[in-house]
Amino acid sequence: MNNTLLILDFSGTLSLEAVRFGAPQRLEAALRESGLWALGVNADRYWNELVVPTWDAGSTTRIGLAALLARRLRELGAPAGAAARRARRFTQMYMAASVIDPAWQPLFAALHNLSHVLPLIATDHYAEATAQIAAQLAILGWQAIALQLRNERIVRQRIGRTNSNAVAVVANSAHLGVTKANPLFWQRVRAGLRANITKIAVVDDFGASENTADFYANPARVERRRQQTIAALEQTFAVPVTVIPFVIDCDIGETIQEVIRWT
Repeated sequence: MNNTLLILDFSGTLSLEAVRFGAPQRLEAALRESGLWALGVNADRYWNELVVPTWDAGSTTRIGLAALLARRLRELGAPAGAAARRARRFTQMYMAASVIDPAWQPLFAALHNLSHVLPLIATDHYAEATAQIAAQLAILGWQAIALQLRNERIVRQRIGRTNSNAVAVVANSAHLGVTKANPLFWQRVRAGLRANITKIAVVDDFGASENTADFYANPARVERRRQQTIAALEQTFAVPVTVIPFVIDCDIGETIQEVIRWT
């Protein structure tokens, strides 16, 4: 029976490419290729006029990035059809780039033999990310169980067709209605885990790996988010919580060894 909870962040931790996608030159290339650039969206406008005004809704509802971008573009005067097509293309490119770094593979291989450890991918993200995370887990030989809020109840939904006995839980804020710094996120996670958790480790950058142009990476916000998240975990589970810090320039192999030692 699982009694040890290993919480792994996605963007900026498991997926370094998700962060690199937002680097200035790469973001500009994606804006051009998707057609958003032709609608007047440069990198600055993307962050300040598209992402910032829509992030709260994007991270706590099932609307999704594509629909939010399309709606915001229409508000800024773009034709509805072009806005929808180009927002959808951009979102597809972003999700396709959001892969689990191959350097994390040894961790998931080791977890196959640690039946007492329950991996939980917990992320503040857009709704589209849940399917992408599940697909990435399937590549590593893991079945994904997504936690979702429906009619004020938490349900478990198997994502994908993987028949693996190795199961990882996915908790996306967009499907739980609240972000990780809020105790309610973890209360909903606890309701969906169906496990008696006795200790917890968190591997998370808390947003520090994000690009400096992204408001999410503001150092004060990062530190506040870290403190609030850990406090919320301790409050909800009432068990020891170990933080294994990670940012994009950390050595993943060393982080894996620290996780294994902790287990």
